[in-house]
Amino acid sequence: MTGTNVAWVAGGYLAGTFPSAWIVATVTRATAVLSGSGRTSGERDPHILMAKHVGVGWTVVAATLDVVKGFVYVLVARHVGHLGQGWLALTGVSIVIGHCFPFYLKDMAGRGLAAAAGVLLFLLPVEMTVCGVLIVLGGIARNTSLATTIGLATVPGFAAIQRQPGQMVAMGAGIFAVVMVRRLEGIGEVVRAGISPGRAVLYRCIFDSSGPPTGRGVWDEQRGPAHRGHEQVPPA
Repeated sequence: MTGTNVAWVAGGYLAGTFPSAWIVATVTRATAVLSGSGRTSGERDPHILMAKHVGVGWTVVAATLDVVKGFVYVLVARHVGHLGQGWLALTGVSIVIGHCFPFYLKDMAGRGLAAAAGVLLFLLPVEMTVCGVLIVLGGIARNTSLATTIGLATVPGFAAIQRQPGQMVAMGAGIFAVVMVRRLEGIGEVVRAGISPGRAVLYRCIFDSSGPPTGRGVWDEQRGPAHRGHEQVPPA
């Protein structure tokens, strides 16, 4: 029934809002994370701040919870809700939207990667594995943010090559689009800091950065405190 399917999609949004980072920061009493997190830049992503102030271990816990919420919800939606491919694809996108754009604790919102990973690991495991390998290789090359962008961008293409249903290919493209829109939040601050609009969009969409990424030669022109790129760790 259409009404039931819509309910599953709406439930996906709610599942996506599950505030893993806020829970971990609260449990660990990480006041610097709770007070410093914000939506307008990757530098203020709660996972980035958590890595700085709480440590990698707790950051992994928060990110894992975000992956699990996406994975488990689509699993249940398929096997309990018996959703068709189209509705399941919409549910996957809605989970990532909830993760990126929650209606509460907005400053603790993620930037889409962890929830997307959970959804894709269940619905497009081969494509997500390719994405994950690219991200790992990017980490080795100390350019994880760029690798994350490339990895997510490959998902719909590899899904098409794998002859996945069209709805799943569209889901991969939709998830990538949601992540890009999320990265563009606060871009006005970057422009006001002296970065041209074109470069501001490039930095945000490609590197999820508020300025030139570190160690990239020409990218480092005009570097300064206001143009600092975030660490080469992909915000979740």
